[in-house]
Amino acid sequence: MKLLKIALLLLFFTTARAQQIQIGNGLVERNFTFDGKVWRTTAFRNQSTRQLIPVKSDEFLILAMDKQKGLTIADFTATGSPEKYNRADTTFLTFTYKPLPQVTKDPVAPQLIKVQYSLKKGENFLRKQLQLLYKSAATVDRLEVERLTIAQEQKGGGKGEPVFAGNQLFLGLEYPGGYARRTDGNTPKDYGRHYEKVGNYSDINLEGRDIDHQGGKGLIRLMHFPGFALKKADNRYEINSKTAVNGFSLNNQSAEMAFMTYLEGLWKKPKSFLHYNNWFEPKAKDLSGDGLIDIYREFKAATAPYGINLDAVVPDNGWQNTKSVWDPLPKFFPNGIKDVKRLSDRLKAEGTGFGLWLSINGYVNKIDWGLAEGYSEAKPNAYFAKFGRYYSLSSTKYKDTVLKKIPLLAKETGTIYFKHDFNQLSDLAPGNNHPPTDRHGHEANLDACLEVLVATRKMNPGIYQNMTNWVWFSPWWLKYADALWMLAGDDGTNGNWPEISTRAMASTDRDTYLWRMWGNPADRPLVPISRLMTHGIIKTSDGRMESKSDNLQDWQEYVLMHYGRGTLLKEWYISPSAMQPEEWKALCTVHNWAKAHQQALNNTFYVGGRPDEGSAYGYMGWKGDKGVLVARNPDAKTQKLRIPFNQSVHVSGKNGTVFHADVVFPYADAYPQNFTAGQDIEIILPGYATMAFEFEKGEAGNAVPMPALPVYHTSEQADGSTTELTLPTTVPDRCDLLVTGFPNLPELSIDGKPLVPARTSKAKINNFASYALAGMPSAQAKPWNMASFDLKPYLGKKIKISYKGAGAFKSFLLIEQAVAGKKVPAGNDILWPITNNSRRQTIPLINKTH
Repeated sequence: MKLLKIALLLLFFTTARAQQIQIGNGLVERNFTFDGKVWRTTAFRNQSTRQLIPVKSDEFLILAMDKQKGLTIADFTATGSPEKYNRADTTFLTFTYKPLPQVTKDPVAPQLIKVQYSLKKGENFLRKQLQLLYKSAATVDRLEVERLTIAQEQKGGGKGEPVFAGNQLFLGLEYPGGYARRTDGNTPKDYGRHYEKVGNYSDINLEGRDIDHQGGKGLIRLMHFPGFALKKADNRYEINSKTAVNGFSLNNQSAEMAFMTYLEGLWKKPKSFLHYNNWFEPKAKDLSGDGLIDIYREFKAATAPYGINLDAVVPDNGWQNTKSVWDPLPKFFPNGIKDVKRLSDRLKAEGTGFGLWLSINGYVNKIDWGLAEGYSEAKPNAYFAKFGRYYSLSSTKYKDTVLKKIPLLAKETGTIYFKHDFNQLSDLAPGNNHPPTDRHGHEANLDACLEVLVATRKMNPGIYQNMTNWVWFSPWWLKYADALWMLAGDDGTNGNWPEISTRAMASTDRDTYLWRMWGNPADRPLVPISRLMTHGIIKTSDGRMESKSDNLQDWQEYVLMHYGRGTLLKEWYISPSAMQPEEWKALCTVHNWAKAHQQALNNTFYVGGRPDEGSAYGYMGWKGDKGVLVARNPDAKTQKLRIPFNQSVHVSGKNGTVFHADVVFPYADAYPQNFTAGQDIEIILPGYATMAFEFEKGEAGNAVPMPALPVYHTSEQADGSTTELTLPTTVPDRCDLLVTGFPNLPELSIDGKPLVPARTSKAKINNFASYALAGMPSAQAKPWNMASFDLKPYLGKKIKISYKGAGAFKSFLLIEQAVAGKKVPAGNDILWPITNNSRRQTIPLINKTH
């Protein structure tokens, strides 16, 4: 009897152990339990901290086109024991299931479904993929690769985004076109993220087929829309899901920081790329002669003294024969691709590379020609129908053609950069290898697009790939592309808030778009700002985006803001003939400074408020204990910029550590304040100032004392207002009276003599490009006129400024008084401290509200 009891106990424990299985590597673990029919995930475990997250799981869901209820793990049974094995440094665990008899007639019930998990040694995340095997043709509407319930608080989700649970676990599909829902299974709603309907975004209609009508508290779903099963050589059909990933934070990281660490092992490595684009320069668009060669020689002569060389020269739209699939235009290249190679080789011999603009779907080319040649046109949804025509990337003939021609073009011509423009990826047409819906057409066209990117990179591993119009900010795009368009207008000046400089308005334009998408720390894209295409630095022979009164400092500040965003894709839409030697110095020293600080700038975060409503803002980046801040005050009044100094901007150091900052633009000096990790950084910015700071550990140094402010007195009279003040004698730089009327300016005089403005500007309310207007207009903007008056002729004098005949207006004194500036070290990678011997102060003189 005693032996029988022991045997029964051994059988019980053996059976109990057989009901559970894990896949883990010492860092992370996923636990499964057998319920008598199938294996279900019951927990995720952080093995380094022993933290356990209990899970209730349906494992997956397969939904037919015309149904509301899909098949989950409950509709299947295991065909045998799990298969677990190791290959090299990776562990695999595979479960195989067949449908229960009662569901075999469901149109999406596969003959078999395989669920495979994989986990590499040393990685804190594991992957999951489904394989659905069919005897005959099948169409799956929605496939949920993960369907599980977790009690911890959840954040994130959306199109191409991960979900975060309990600030320690991340889950997502490694696919830019996947969809993640959380909290109740339906959050966020489609296009429900703060930034998803801004600018020229990609609008794809899911027709509500992403919605789970049962939902459930804590439900997380990771899904995509595969459509048709693919026919295989043995006359069977299969669908392979997109790959899901889940991982844990380690070493006291936030879940977001852990995700970014994971992403760094997956994405195309960050790479700086400097090039000239010919779009705004007419004489550089003639590709038959020496136009591009001559332009490059001008750049080389100007930048070589600073140790700078362009990585490439890039012809934009116009090089191609529009009645072809990416053949060269005979007007420029009579011998076809051989002549393109000749131009590329000539540029290489001169010392630079060659790039091309190219829309993968043929947008801007002659689609009617293509239809006559047997290519298929995409049928766009209502949003994209407002724009131009394009081919279906998923259609057999066009896909086969571009998969061959684009990689071959890159290889045979030595192209090292592609600007892939106009990525609509919407197709509702039948016959293009997907069901005729927007969601399935989008996935099929996206898959084809990614195939082209992968094939091109395989043919030319060093190629830089830039995805522009109508992409979206999924971090998984960076597995395939180096840069993504910021979804703005190509160029623009924002006139919502009073600024005297047109160049300043150009910075406000770019930065307002970035504020709208990256300005909310609780709901911003995970794509680093440094990986954005921002349409670069523009200075053209026709004076685009500048006015004749803009000065050298305006130019330098505009350049600094571009680089201060962390920009890796450095686009110069510059006409060398429009540049002066000091403008080259400003440009090149900023470029070299950014290169020297690129690691910190790679990690920039937007900080501050909305630029075109007058709020101070900037870009803060850290690499270890080194930080860089480029900040700007778009208003006349002095402002305080508050900056997080914690994990929300991916600071990984120990709280309580003391740091200091040095000002490196527009002057060189210590910033007279200590900053403590874990507590917000606060920086004072004078009116209309653009400043750059470098941070590191240690106590603050001594700063040059600020000059005393001029004393003034303002009074009101029946017919207007007056300000009396005595101006100091030593002002090496600006001493400006800035007056803004809402909308009309008052009449101004000094000691009874009318004042003539040196500079003027006026409002352009919500001046956003029509195709990129979505989500951008400011409700606070109101008409204004602004004038700047040079008061330097009155230095050392007591003056009386009179204002008459206006309603609401503001008046400020902007003064840059002399100081004994500190010595600046020499070097081409040092920012040019253009006002090193002065300090700016702005004094509010009048604020008349009616």
